[in-house]
Amino acid sequence: MGLDTSLSIVALSKVFKKGVTEIEEYLDYNPTIFEKFANSSREFSELIKRLSIYLSETDTKLITYWDEEYPQSLKNIPDPPVCLFVKGKLEYLSYNLFAVVGTRKMTSYGKQVTERFVSEISKHFVIVSGMAYGVDTIAHSSALRLNRPTVAVLGCGVDVVYPKSNKMLYQQIIDNGCVLSEYLPWELPKKFTFVERNRIISGLSVGVLVTEAGIESGALITARYAVEQGRDVFAVPGDIFRTTSQGTNYLIKSGAFVVTEPSDILEYYGFKDHRKIVELTDDEAQIFGTIESEITIEEISEKLNIPISQVMLILTTLELKGLVYRTERNTYARAM
Repeated sequence: MGLDTSLSIVALSKVFKKGVTEIEEYLDYNPTIFEKFANSSREFSELIKRLSIYLSETDTKLITYWDEEYPQSLKNIPDPPVCLFVKGKLEYLSYNLFAVVGTRKMTSYGKQVTERFVSEISKHFVIVSGMAYGVDTIAHSSALRLNRPTVAVLGCGVDVVYPKSNKMLYQQIIDNGCVLSEYLPWELPKKFTFVERNRIISGLSVGVLVTEAGIESGALITARYAVEQGRDVFAVPGDIFRTTSQGTNYLIKSGAFVVTEPSDILEYYGFKDHRKIVELTDDEAQIFGTIESEITIEEISEKLNIPISQVMLILTTLELKGLVYRTERNTYARAM
């Protein structure tokens, strides 16, 4: 999809509050509608100009629901974000992602639990969290300390560091993973934006772990979204006399998987079902991203406009890395 169309889609969603379904109808039946909106709305055309300048002057990437780079996992949730602004390595969004969230008012117990679980889970998954105070911060920093990637989903624009005390962490995540948001890059956080972004944290992930949370913690909202999206929810039990454990204990009573060791989660999925994090070249990541279901070499070649010989070579490399396998039908599928 061309940049002009992508910018029009963003403007349509932000100025006129159009969602994926409505925009899809415009794309299918009346693509010239963008010109009409531009001619009828000064705000629409000015936003397109501002975004165009911004994208040309920064390293921020824009992907919309209709782009190949858009995470397939998000396409399957109710109310998927129309667009994502991304800083960092976009390819990590095609990896197996797992969310670790919890209270901002973290205790030493919550810190120890989060560090312990992330140290093991991050061997097999890219850790996703929200870069907030408390558990989120420890989840990201624990992965980074072990030289493993992590993804932060912000409740503000990708150019806004919130909380400000996480400025260094923000840059480290960009350098070693990615930071993303559905909001305009310069948009400041609001109470409702943190709630909205939680559906993206859970939507990107195969499962959500709540390590410590009070009964009013936003982590419980993330857990609720996860249930609605068909994702797994795990919770670590805590002291029944601590307010910071009331949320996790409530989740367990409500049906979340109780976990006391990282192996509880890893054994639930099975090592053979989820690959460890490995580095991919741009070409490898591009081809790996197309293999959402079984696909032939010819289909990959046609879809990406890459010679068959090159596709075969890269697929062989991906096989050696344990990421894909060839089926008996002579198609390729992810080893997951």
